[in-house]
Amino acid sequence: MQSSLRIGTFFNIPVKIHWTFGFLVVFVIYIGFLNNLYWNEILAFGLYVLVLFLCVIFHEYGHALMARKYGVTTRDIILSPIGGIARLENIPEEPVKELMIALAGPAVNVILAIVLSLVAVFVFNGSVFPTSSDLELLVIPSEFISFVIIMNIALFVFNLVPAFPMDGGRVLRSLLAMKWGRLKATQIAQLIGKIIAIVFVIIGLMYGHIMLGLIGLFIYFTAGSETKGIAVHQLLRSTEAGEVMRTSFTKLNLSDPISLALDSVKRGGEKNFLVSDSMGNISGMLDQDVLVYLIKSGENIKDKIAAHYLSPHPVSVSTSTRLTEIWELMQKNKTSLVVVKEKDEVIGVVDKEIINDYINLYA
Repeated sequence: MQSSLRIGTFFNIPVKIHWTFGFLVVFVIYIGFLNNLYWNEILAFGLYVLVLFLCVIFHEYGHALMARKYGVTTRDIILSPIGGIARLENIPEEPVKELMIALAGPAVNVILAIVLSLVAVFVFNGSVFPTSSDLELLVIPSEFISFVIIMNIALFVFNLVPAFPMDGGRVLRSLLAMKWGRLKATQIAQLIGKIIAIVFVIIGLMYGHIMLGLIGLFIYFTAGSETKGIAVHQLLRSTEAGEVMRTSFTKLNLSDPISLALDSVKRGGEKNFLVSDSMGNISGMLDQDVLVYLIKSGENIKDKIAAHYLSPHPVSVSTSTRLTEIWELMQKNKTSLVVVKEKDEVIGVVDKEIINDYINLYA
């Protein structure tokens, strides 16, 4: 079962809503009855909530399009009841680029607030701010726009709270990174984020602000996730293939039975194998996923390794290739193994298992 539903694609970036988004309907009705609203006022409040998330989408596209400017791809934008997130493939290591990406989202809310303020004043001859906080006013177009203006100002201010991983936390991290480097900057920003998160939870419990408390919990439990990622990235970036490659590895032949590979897997050995033809030339790779498929499909493991079971010829790297580059090549080529060559001779292999073991040991 999918946890999110695509609702559209704009600028080649999919927008999805998480399944929990449906709880907003219950929330709108609950708030409506709590404030003794009539049905037309509840509908106006529901429209206001939808506009809120439309502004959140604009906000996330601010991040995504600025990231695209720096060559960073956005996988998608996902909306949940507590906000939205643009899932970038990676965050630029250059602090200035991260700063610009982090600020782009809140900047969109400032632009929306300014444009809507001009509409409120010159089109509706009204005020920039609502005359009161009563939700009944949402049925009045000029008041509705004023509420949306306040909403965008609130989104701007709230997102710049220096609590990692919010925009303000990323702004703080990028500024700190200019002096102390990315890893230490992340550690400081996340510590500050956790402190702020605890404050949010306390205020939420003391004054009954449930949403603020939930946001505090979200910030607290996600604040530490990126430190590990950056530590891993720095480890892989500082390590070359020659330092971790497996120099003793099994090279199967197309005439070998499938059971030969399975025996190695059972013994806890290699899980991805190079396969050569009768002339000793590499024909491709037999990976663990294919072996699992062959077992489940009831194939005769005594049969010879068929060429159509093989993945394309593995990507070749040198002993000086960094593990970060190797990991990216694996992702791009959808492969679990690369061969390490020296003067056109295969001297070793690196697979995902080797990299994961290295991360678990040293990161």
